[in-house]
Amino acid sequence: GSGTSGTADFPYAKVYIGNQQNQPSYQPTTTRNNSQPTSPATGGSSGEICSASGHSGESTKVTSNKVGSINGIGYELWADSGNNSATFYSDGSFSCTFQNAKDYLCRSGLSFDSTKTHSQIGHLYADFKLVKQGISNVDYSYVGIYGWTRSPLVEFYIVDNWLSQYRPGDWVGNKKHGDFTIDGAQYTVYENTRTGPSIDGNTQFKQYFSIRKTARDCGTIDITAHFQQWEKLGMTMGKMHEAKVLGEAGSNGSGTSGTADFPYAKVYTGSSSNNASSNNASSNNNNNNNSSNNNSSNSNCAARWAQCGGNGFNGAKCCKEGTCVQMNQWYSQCQ
Repeated sequence: GSGTSGTADFPYAKVYIGNQQNQPSYQPTTTRNNSQPTSPATGGSSGEICSASGHSGESTKVTSNKVGSINGIGYELWADSGNNSATFYSDGSFSCTFQNAKDYLCRSGLSFDSTKTHSQIGHLYADFKLVKQGISNVDYSYVGIYGWTRSPLVEFYIVDNWLSQYRPGDWVGNKKHGDFTIDGAQYTVYENTRTGPSIDGNTQFKQYFSIRKTARDCGTIDITAHFQQWEKLGMTMGKMHEAKVLGEAGSNGSGTSGTADFPYAKVYTGSSSNNASSNNASSNNNNNNNSSNNNSSNSNCAARWAQCGGNGFNGAKCCKEGTCVQMNQWYSQCQ
């Protein structure tokens, strides 16, 4: 047609590891860059996530294809044609604006070094809120979680919403595994094998999809629960390269337009925020890393790669393994 337009805004979007908490806590396969920064974030309560209405902290606006980071949180903007931009904030939120784009994606979340499986990293979660603004001419779209693994090379999608008129259908994969209840909701699981651009160049790789039956605009995605369901179906996961909150839209015509705003978006590892208060090693908001903060015998300590400190952080400030390393004034991580 004449092209699609609009905005899909994610005022809340986060990915994380652990038992689900109420803590504050793409593209089709033409991958653009594999040198993405490592950046976990913290989680939030369901009320905080779904009531989020704005962005906070420092910001950076990107107007061309770019991979970068802000406040230790990795991001990427990629588009095929059009007049596009994305703004990423130090609190993890971001906003994606596209005009007459054939394919557009922006994403923000965690990057890894492809040396550990998801089970070695810990339990991954993502919090997000999506606000759609002026969306038009969208023929396909994925909103949710996106990432890659190596050994084997796998591109994966967990789709909780879409900017298109219709839910993504059977065309996404050449093998349909069926419908499954994952993290309390019904998802259709697909598997695909394709050859094309990837994080390791133009090669053959697997694609895995979980597509939610009913779209939702906000909430917490239990990423690890999807990984576990896929593995039960023989869909092997490799060593983690990334897991990010994704907003993607594409058009088969003259281009898609609009804004996808994420006033809340975080990806993280850890325990469920419903138990966050009982896991607090201290109510003090500090990043001090001393021996008392790194007691591996403490079952309430944070897992490796989880948050262990930062201004405003009220979770566990000790590590089950490794040490608590300060990344910035807002975020410290068990490494």
